Amino acid sequence: MLRREGLRFPSSDGRSTLRALVWWPEGAPERRPRGVVQVVHGMAEHVERYDAFARLLAAEGFVVCGDDHIGHGASADPSRYGCLPARGGAEALVEDEHQLRVLLAQCTGEGVPHFIFGHSLGSYIARVYLAEHGAGVWGAVLSGTGTLPVAVSWAGHALARLTCALRGEDHLSKLLDAMGVGGYARAVPGPTGCEWLSHDEKNVASYVDDPRCGFMFSAGGYAAVTKLTARACSLSWARRVPRDVPLLFVSGAEDPVGDRGRGVRAAAELARRAGQREVDVHIYDGMRHEILNEKDGARVMEDVLSWICAHLDERGSQP
Repeated sequence: MLRREGLRFPSSDGRSTLRALVWWPEGAPERRPRGVVQVVHGMAEHVERYDAFARLLAAEGFVVCGDDHIGHGASADPSRYGCLPARGGAEALVEDEHQLRVLLAQCTGEGVPHFIFGHSLGSYIARVYLAEHGAGVWGAVLSGTGTLPVAVSWAGHALARLTCALRGEDHLSKLLDAMGVGGYARAVPGPTGCEWLSHDEKNVASYVDDPRCGFMFSAGGYAAVTKLTARACSLSWARRVPRDVPLLFVSGAEDPVGDRGRGVRAAAELARRAGQREVDVHIYDGMRHEILNEKDGARVMEDVLSWICAHLDERGSQP
């Protein structure tokens, strides 16, 4: 029987304690798992929202792990949701994922195939992570990602840092939010402002009703996010990703984060220009941002599972 456990570890920001969840397949860790899939969640949400996906993977013999980032979920007091340090926040988001990877390797043993699934902000974290710690990663699935002009990201970063200097890094700026998440809400108008996430009204309602979701990022948080997007979307950083790490880009055809597919294809092309040997793209018609939570999300989960299993088989790893 699979089981879910929580663990805590110190963030590399030097002041936070992160909560992570681990979904163990039957017999693990005593029995060697097929692999590890590390889930990197998105902005203003938490890793528990990936429970159904994690259980599907665990039922197929994979250990699944994921932490709530600094300023998120069970890793933060609700009064501090969205508050990230302007200085070092981007680096902490990336290094915390590496700490979790190392912790899991200590539990599962060395040599267990390691995959990464990053969604939305988590996809940008994953793209920078691969540039810094990609050695030994068997594959990465980048969901709900996109492409932003590097100059635009750095301009946003400068504005966020200026706001931090004038109002403090915990200041909630309506201007920064309107330029960030607000643009996605305007792209898909609706009564909740969250219709851009999904066609599934139940999923949108669940997100809106969850106090751990949908909060505004602070000026420091936007400083961290814009630094991540600037790095993730630059050719110089893309060239630092090990060329033998297969990449799968998945997105909804109606996702404004990926510019309705155009930004996703541009991100994939950037990876190819950087020299990646295997880059796959799957755009799902009739889906928006949270493709795992659309009405046909089970199909996406199965596609991701099949892609991971195919890369296990290619490299000779058997259950």
